[in-house]
Amino acid sequence: MSEIQVEQYQTLMEVIKSRFDALDELINIGFNNFSISEVAAFHGRKVIEGIAFACLISTKNGFKTIPKEAIGQYNAEKIFKTLIRKNIEIFPSPSLLRIPTDAERKIHDVKIIIDGIPDLRITQSEMISKYQRMHNWLHELNPFTKDGHKIFNEKYREQLLKDLNQLKAFLSSHFISINGEAFYCTLSDKVDNTTKVIALSRFK
Repeated sequence: MSEIQVEQYQTLMEVIKSRFDALDELINIGFNNFSISEVAAFHGRKVIEGIAFACLISTKNGFKTIPKEAIGQYNAEKIFKTLIRKNIEIFPSPSLLRIPTDAERKIHDVKIIIDGIPDLRITQSEMISKYQRMHNWLHELNPFTKDGHKIFNEKYREQLLKDLNQLKAFLSSHFISINGEAFYCTLSDKVDNTTKVIALSRFK
């Protein structure tokens, strides 16, 4: 594994945590105001772009290269679709890290166990849909096709809040792996509330 990719992943996750911290403040205020909702959508969209970059960093870590079409790209939807088209199966998986039982240690000779959390998973297609929904908040509403900020906010704010909460649960503790190289990340460690990234390799 590359120390560069480990540092990149750590830095990226710290930025994503800072966005969730900002979102927590906005959610506490409430989404009764369109301006608050659109700022929340802005942060949410950037979180999804961060997830796309996490996939690229992990791909680089495992394969030592990434698709040329993704280099310099910032649009999360295009990055996800490029990876899908190239049959590169890489995506975060909500997971918890734990100490193995005596039986697991004896049978599998492992020091840690990573348990996936299926209920918190989001597919790539679902992630793209969230990205598209958040994009709708980021342009001024066309007065010829929209009914105004208040109605727009009332119509879409519940879905926005749902998407944001799902994103946070999805990333809070996650595992991402390809070609035997992986990262495990917790955005807010229970001891000191800092973001922790552990690099794992089956080749060690």
